[in-house]
Amino acid sequence: MASLSIIVPVFNEAQNIPVLLAELRKYCPPGTSFLFVDDGSTDETFQVIETAAKTDKQVQCISFSRNFGHQNALMAGMQACKTDRAIIMDGDLQHPPSLIPQILEKLDAGYDLVQTKRLATEKIAGGKKLLSRYFYGFINSISDTRIEPNVADFKGFTRKVLDSVLQFKERELFLRGIFSWIGFKTITLPFEAPPRLHGVTKYSYTKMMRLALKGTTSFSFKPLRIALFTGTLISLFAFGFALFALLAYFKGNTVPGWASMIIAIMFLGGTQLLAIGLMGEYIASLFTETKQRPLFLIDKTINT
Repeated sequence: MASLSIIVPVFNEAQNIPVLLAELRKYCPPGTSFLFVDDGSTDETFQVIETAAKTDKQVQCISFSRNFGHQNALMAGMQACKTDRAIIMDGDLQHPPSLIPQILEKLDAGYDLVQTKRLATEKIAGGKKLLSRYFYGFINSISDTRIEPNVADFKGFTRKVLDSVLQFKERELFLRGIFSWIGFKTITLPFEAPPRLHGVTKYSYTKMMRLALKGTTSFSFKPLRIALFTGTLISLFAFGFALFALLAYFKGNTVPGWASMIIAIMFLGGTQLLAIGLMGEYIASLFTETKQRPLFLIDKTINT
């Protein structure tokens, strides 16, 4: 039987870990490794994992020196993975371990990547649902790589897929896009996310917006082309309006137009600032890549 690792990034999930481990042991085959990546937790998360590892050598942990982010934690777990197969999932029990046998069944059937799609999440804010819907609609409209809406960071894959993902050296990680980009034989399984057992979500609106910008700038240059196209149209319109104003002046039909002037200035100024801000995001991404800083720094490890 192919070896398996369950990779779980955690941040302040001390109360959820014992329950999660119990559920994972129930649904995972014997010999499965449970690799937790502690993303700079400030509660007792590392101590809880350490206690569990004393009686179960299959429990492993990588602990960061500080919080480096969910995507970086996933990459750390994948870099440390030594098994033939891997499943990545969150540690808040909203990615149900009961789905793991179905994921393994699809891998046995010859699929290289088994993604999961969230059908419903209880008690999720309406604003987040709306933001998520518009984000996927926007990014799929501008990107050459389609990203399935509501596909979670809960997926299983073979060593071939894992080695392919590890070839990516970029610092601005958007793993959902990377998994969609690489191809291979893929299937998607639906699931309903149960309510969070303990704690609160770590994905604030700010973090969601950052991830959305990262995904947009990582997988498409179309926003820059849209800005160029919009600027060209506005320039043509402005040139035409200038000719109209010049003709009106010579005909003596000029009328004071304070309101129209203010509207034009605000519209043009807003368009310019939007284009500059968009270019700034791309330049910031380039700046981050050129610095070549490590994705994370490890403070402690357990059984790795």
